[in-house]
Amino acid sequence: MKSIKRYDYTKGSIGFGLFRLAVPSCLEPIAWNADILVEIFWVGRLGPEYLAAVSLSFMIIFFFRAVGFGIRIAGSALVAQRIGAKEPEHASHAAAQAILLAGVYYVSISILGYVLSSYLLGLLTSDTNVIRVGVGYLQASFLTIAFVDGIFTVSHMLKSSGEPGKSLIGLGISTLLSITFIPLLVFGIGPFAGFGLPGSAIGIGIGRIIGVLVVLWFLTSGRSRLRIRLVHLKPDLKSMRRIILLGWPAAAQNLLERGALLILLKILALFGPVVLAAWSIGNRLGTFSRLPGFGIQSAVRTMVGQNVGANRPDRALKSVYFAMAGLFVMMCGVTFLLYFFAREIVLIFGMKGEGVDVGVACVRILSIGTLFEAVRRMLAGAFQGAANTKPPMVVEAFVRWGFQIPLAYFAALPLGFEASGVWGAMTISHFTGGICLLVWFLVWSRRRGIGSHAEAGY
Repeated sequence: MKSIKRYDYTKGSIGFGLFRLAVPSCLEPIAWNADILVEIFWVGRLGPEYLAAVSLSFMIIFFFRAVGFGIRIAGSALVAQRIGAKEPEHASHAAAQAILLAGVYYVSISILGYVLSSYLLGLLTSDTNVIRVGVGYLQASFLTIAFVDGIFTVSHMLKSSGEPGKSLIGLGISTLLSITFIPLLVFGIGPFAGFGLPGSAIGIGIGRIIGVLVVLWFLTSGRSRLRIRLVHLKPDLKSMRRIILLGWPAAAQNLLERGALLILLKILALFGPVVLAAWSIGNRLGTFSRLPGFGIQSAVRTMVGQNVGANRPDRALKSVYFAMAGLFVMMCGVTFLLYFFAREIVLIFGMKGEGVDVGVACVRILSIGTLFEAVRRMLAGAFQGAANTKPPMVVEAFVRWGFQIPLAYFAALPLGFEASGVWGAMTISHFTGGICLLVWFLVWSRRRGIGSHAEAGY
């Protein structure tokens, strides 16, 4: 096969390198979240109890996906550093071992989650109607979790090698298929009656299966910097141990974050399905609004990892500062749009009556914290690219469990602010977390150097 010239992110303009990585990396989570927003649009037509069931089920699945997040963060850090060190064979081996490890986890949790779906929903709500309509949806979500989350594991390997465009192709195809299948499988067409709410999870799962196959084709066909072969998929306990040791803080960080969100949902459930429906919209919109941050986080992770691998820590640090300035400007604009157009947005997703005002309050309060949450996630990407995954975990533990949960409880119940107290606590914690991680990064990068945690000699 003819040799393909690859862009070198350890040389040239930092701004252009970040732009080249960030544009497809921003478009990719937009593609992923597009079908999630479409899901909320159609489910909203079924009623608030269905939105509440989706909200609770989504957060349960989100919690169990945290371990997969840790695996792919560790794998992508090793891939980026080996690519930066000009060792593509070692990078391919690292990617394959991360994918293999993630596959074992997903299959195990899929079986366990399917069996325990009714019990897991019952932990979050006592509303029998919400549980009744939600169990089938949650079971379908567990059956497809290996592909719904697995596509991000394989995509991260491509992005960390410096080829986010190929990852975007897979997710784009996945999303187009999901958007098509969601309404068909929920409501049916012609003589086909549809599956109701579980059809939404099935539709997303079908799209993700095709997307995974597309990305795997890139990774195995020699059309990327990585070329995974069967020899790379032979279990290597030493490599897996390295991935686990590097990835557990990132997994723990996400377990802490998502566990806290489950507790907040438990508090919100006390105020009824309308509040949960509003949260479902506000949470999805909040995630969607932070997509520029997710894209830039991915770009920074790759830039830092490759430049650390190439022994260019000063260039890695400049990349972080450059990205932070651009992200700040971008997220100010996003926050403005969410706050001032909250009512129009909520109406699009089918909220009616009292639900409109509740939804508007949720979107506006949460929008204020999006800027700081986006900055925090971008800085977490910088730490992860340098293979220093513990600081984001420590900040997560302090902010979520030592600050956010107690504040949300007292604001919602003893102080009587109800759901608004929970949303306000989340916004305040986003601000606190962003500032804490920024201070930590500034101190760490000046005292120890951004390349001090590089994983050499994979």
